[in-house]
Amino acid sequence: MSRVALKLIRRLAWSVAALAVAVTFAAAQVSAQVCALAGRDGPVTISGVGNIVNTYFPGAASVSAGATSVQLGAMRAGGASTSISTGDLLLVIQTQDGTFNSTNGTAYGANNGTGRGLTALGGAGSYEYVVATSNSAGGGAVSVRGAGAGNGLVNAYTFAAPNTIAGGGAQGQRRFQIIRVPQYSSVSLSGTITAPEWNGSTGGVVAFDVAGALAVSGGGTVNVNGLGFRGGGGRALVGGRAVPGGGNPAPANNDYAYLSSSPSTATNGAHGSKAEGILGTPRYVYNPVTGLLDELNPTAEGYPNGSTARGAPGNAGGGGTDSDATGVNQQNSGGGGGANGGDGGRGGNTWNANAATNGIGGVAVANTATRVVMGGGGGAGSRNNSVNVDSSGASGGGVILVRANAVSGGGTFTANGNNALNNTANDGGGGGGAGGAVVVTAAGSLAGLTVNARGGRGGDAWRVGGTTLADRHGPGGGGGGGFVAHTGGAAASVTGGAHGITTTLSDGYNSTDGASGVILSVTQSQMPGADSGAECVPALTVTKTTSTATVNNTSAGTTAAYTITVSAAANRSPATGASVSDTLPAGFTYASTGTVNLAGGATRSPTTNPTAGDAVPAWSLFSVPAGGQVAITFTVAVAASVAGGTYQNPAAFTYLDPRRTTNTGTTTASYDPASSAGEDVTVIPPPNVELCKTFPGQTCDPAPTLPPQLPGADITYLIIFTNKGGIAARNLVLTDPVPTNTDFKVGSAAANLGTTGLTVTFFYSYDGGATFVATPPVSG
Repeated sequence: MSRVALKLIRRLAWSVAALAVAVTFAAAQVSAQVCALAGRDGPVTISGVGNIVNTYFPGAASVSAGATSVQLGAMRAGGASTSISTGDLLLVIQTQDGTFNSTNGTAYGANNGTGRGLTALGGAGSYEYVVATSNSAGGGAVSVRGAGAGNGLVNAYTFAAPNTIAGGGAQGQRRFQIIRVPQYSSVSLSGTITAPEWNGSTGGVVAFDVAGALAVSGGGTVNVNGLGFRGGGGRALVGGRAVPGGGNPAPANNDYAYLSSSPSTATNGAHGSKAEGILGTPRYVYNPVTGLLDELNPTAEGYPNGSTARGAPGNAGGGGTDSDATGVNQQNSGGGGGANGGDGGRGGNTWNANAATNGIGGVAVANTATRVVMGGGGGAGSRNNSVNVDSSGASGGGVILVRANAVSGGGTFTANGNNALNNTANDGGGGGGAGGAVVVTAAGSLAGLTVNARGGRGGDAWRVGGTTLADRHGPGGGGGGGFVAHTGGAAASVTGGAHGITTTLSDGYNSTDGASGVILSVTQSQMPGADSGAECVPALTVTKTTSTATVNNTSAGTTAAYTITVSAAANRSPATGASVSDTLPAGFTYASTGTVNLAGGATRSPTTNPTAGDAVPAWSLFSVPAGGQVAITFTVAVAASVAGGTYQNPAAFTYLDPRRTTNTGTTTASYDPASSAGEDVTVIPPPNVELCKTFPGQTCDPAPTLPPQLPGADITYLIIFTNKGGIAARNLVLTDPVPTNTDFKVGSAAANLGTTGLTVTFFYSYDGGATFVATPPVSG
């Protein structure tokens, strides 16, 4: 007898039938990266005009860097009405701040003899993204998590009223706003996204985040043209020819700061109104929505020491002057243009005397990847001959902040300053609004996108009625160009606005164009505070091991056990709506679940488990935060029919896709079985014994032939049994009855053990038969 063991090993890319899954996530860690819920607001299609996607709240109290809560004012009417929920992305931006010299002279502004500028920028334009950690509908505190110290704010933000500082220093109102930023998974934009205008408290900003693709088509536009700082309000004032009121000294044609008058004493006022900018808001502004004059505070000046005259505070244009104190008519000069990335142009000279006591243009602000400001408004021209607002300055452009993973198609992001009004009669023209600021980033090229932040044109002065040199009145200065920062490929324009003209001679009359702005190349990682959805999509690693690397199959089958480990990287968005699944190979079916362990903030609801016999067992639903942990153990049955071999098995973790283009779109992180042998299970098949009885010198195929025999002669048989299974056939019993008319020859049996190491015992019966018991060694 002989024993032959055959071991067949096959490697199959199938799931093993007995599976123990353990999904484990490391505990959350603090990192510089801060993430909200990437793609939370899902896919959107935006068409039509006037779409406002942001919710606006004014900051209600100053807050320090490192703070983890912010006081909100009431929700802005006219914005979106979506309240803040935990996990929302918020934008905090200091819209107005800074210090300037408010004395009436050439020291006004920067204290350097130019009559414009600022002495300290303060926090103006500072902004950052944060994550809401509480709910709020406004009118109270909202808790936040940021990228600053202790996971608080990076910057401090100030809320304060105007005040004068000893030595001529001054501060206008200081304001910041908090904006809910939609976190889209994808956007199809064929319409227009815009914002409510800046109203001295909120507005003027569009901000949204796209974890996936922003596809722009059909003229899709993001438009904040003229929604930034407002122009000075044009008022009909007699100027220096009337007795001054309100405590003002007699006006001079070279005033840099002068108190405005109330409407009841308007004839006692003088000079055009300064515009609004980062350093504050004047008493009177031109409302670009209603086309009317707005008096913002009927009892106080917006700018310390006065809201009118030619001095330009920060990026706001100065107003035109009007005075005949010298006995010569010197009035109706043009307003200065607003500024942003580039300086605003100066207004044109006064009527009659041709004096260069015009409104001074605002001064450029150094925008960066972490500081962006709205375009400054244009100053009002001085006006005395009509009662409408035609001499008003124009509004600057607003701010656009867009982050996406990819941008495709052709579209326009535009934050241009408004042009000043052009129907001014024989009075000074208003200054043009400055271009705003646009920051758009993507992981890929922005080719096909057009980005504009251009300055607006200065207003014309008596362009039709005046025909001679003596008829010239001061046109408005052009608005400065804005600021554009992008990650490459976009066509950008930040040209300054042209100055206005006067009379049919088309004379600029000493007015100047606004200067061009700034275009900056940036990376997405430079954006301050919480990271973009594109950077925050969950990062998951799926691994798989087994505790049963080798299983011996039997006629009743066997089982195997596995561990699947899914690890979520720290400091990313959570994976939500998730399930763990395993596609099993033929002959393998789910048997039972061991344990499901949740750690690191992972949760599970609702609970769905596989059913015994499932070929594709799945467990759901999980929400796994960054650094979270989920561990599942389970067992599967291996059928007796499963062939011997080594089986590799994948595993899948499927979750709601932060970059989905449909509401229920999912994505999957998978374990590649070829990446490791850790999950390999080798199935050893059961014994498979074949028996052959023949004669010496013959085989069983073809069938043996009994040799010729003489009576009384010995007949020798050869019995061969072969085990073709995967494991030893233990305690094999072979009984060979002796045929009739023959008798067993005691002592004739012999075993040819070969190299199998079998121990053979013979038992003889009285009927002449024999029984052979073959026992393999334990390790056989």
